[in-house]
Amino acid sequence: MASRLFPAYTIDEGRVHLAGCTLEDRPFLRFLFRVGTESVETYLSEAGSEVDRRLVQALGMKETIELPRAPTRTEVDVDGLIETATRLIQARTAEAAPLELVDATAIWCKFASGKLQFTVGERIAELPFAGWSRLLEPPPYPCPHTGRETFHLAATADGRITAAECVEICAETGQRVLAHELETCAVTGRRVKPELLVTCPVSGGRVLPNVMVTCSTCRQQVSPMVVEQDECSACRDMQPVSPADARVAQLVDRYRVLDGWRQWQIGQNSTIYILMASGWLRQLLLVVDKESLALKRVATRNRLAGNWKDFPTSQYDSLLRG
Repeated sequence: MASRLFPAYTIDEGRVHLAGCTLEDRPFLRFLFRVGTESVETYLSEAGSEVDRRLVQALGMKETIELPRAPTRTEVDVDGLIETATRLIQARTAEAAPLELVDATAIWCKFASGKLQFTVGERIAELPFAGWSRLLEPPPYPCPHTGRETFHLAATADGRITAAECVEICAETGQRVLAHELETCAVTGRRVKPELLVTCPVSGGRVLPNVMVTCSTCRQQVSPMVVEQDECSACRDMQPVSPADARVAQLVDRYRVLDGWRQWQIGQNSTIYILMASGWLRQLLLVVDKESLALKRVATRNRLAGNWKDFPTSQYDSLLRG
């Protein structure tokens, strides 16, 4: 069994062995009849069902070796089987043809069953097998984690034995994990564990932190794919908005100094609002947390000079509340 089964499997950094195997002798009965001048035979299982001709051929039941004694003790209803065999032969031949039982022979075929055990480190996976020993073929291992059937097994970093075809290496940690448990960095294309990625608030793409860049306007860490000339698309694409817009009005209600500004533009990403108020000579930039309305940046500039001048965080409230 081992020599027939083991070569089919490849276990990365592991091995395969038999965890148990039994060979059971199971009987069939061959009946030979003379029908007129011809000989006809049929094969029955001990339960009385006719054996398919292909199985007869595959198990070599026509090429038997005489045994000195039966391998096992089996109670068989011989008379009942003879009646069954007789009916089967009669159904195939002309009713008028004389039918004579010439020979009845018990044929023993070996049925194998057991378990293969795959070991990688301290982890073990088992695979049951069963079939006629003469026909036994190595079964594929059905991976419980992916549903993939395979003859090539490997273990993940956390010890799960799985289909090697479904194992991938995290590009950052070098750990072996299931491929469907990795995510692709939207910038580098590197396949990594999800906890190593952050979400760009502008694009929603998942990105490795070390490739994120800072937007010069909102000061948010964003994917470089949304940045042009140091400014993210949320800041570049701000749209005019009425002071009565709820997003502006709620800030005006909190910070009364803002009531004096009449021209507003707004941009946003998943976490912040970017608001720019404009007067004749000056502009005011506010970066506001969406949920708490906390100010993340307050800056002003001359409309002609173009460079933002930041106010210290400690002055935000006194500056805007007046």
